[in-house]
Amino acid sequence: MTNHDCNDHCSDFLATTAKPYHFLDSGLPNVYLAGIKFWRCEKCAKKWASIPAPEQLMNLIAESIVMKPALLSGSEIKFLRKRVGKKAADFAELINKNPQHFSKLETDTLPLKEPTDKLIRLTYGMLSGNTALMSKIASSVEQWLKSIRGKKPRAIKLKNKNNHWVSESVAA
Repeated sequence: MTNHDCNDHCSDFLATTAKPYHFLDSGLPNVYLAGIKFWRCEKCAKKWASIPAPEQLMNLIAESIVMKPALLSGSEIKFLRKRVGKKAADFAELINKNPQHFSKLETDTLPLKEPTDKLIRLTYGMLSGNTALMSKIASSVEQWLKSIRGKKPRAIKLKNKNNHWVSESVAA
């Protein structure tokens, strides 16, 4: 706990593509945002941001995870499960895993196999109700399924344009 009011000692910044805001509140270690205002306390270095359209942002993060061409990380599995409001044991049952096995997948203590990865993504897609995501998957399902290979950590970079979130790869 700090012995000062951070608001009295803060500077404001605009996150840019070159200097994005590291969005740890997503629960993921690899999400970076541009086009938002954020503040940093000069005394304790605490940071906080103004996040417009948070629900759309979280949906875009989930879509970025589902569509990435590498195996899911444990934190990404947990993020997707939480987005559909399922307890770990309930989601584990949906993908035919016992709760202990699923817990090890979410904590990266057990390697994720490609078939399980693909089932997690498809299960999320079906439960999410995100018809745009399901259309994206359906339109190129063979190519999408073949692209999911190996662990290649990658940052998720998103940009806010007029209170609408877009993936940085299409934010130009």
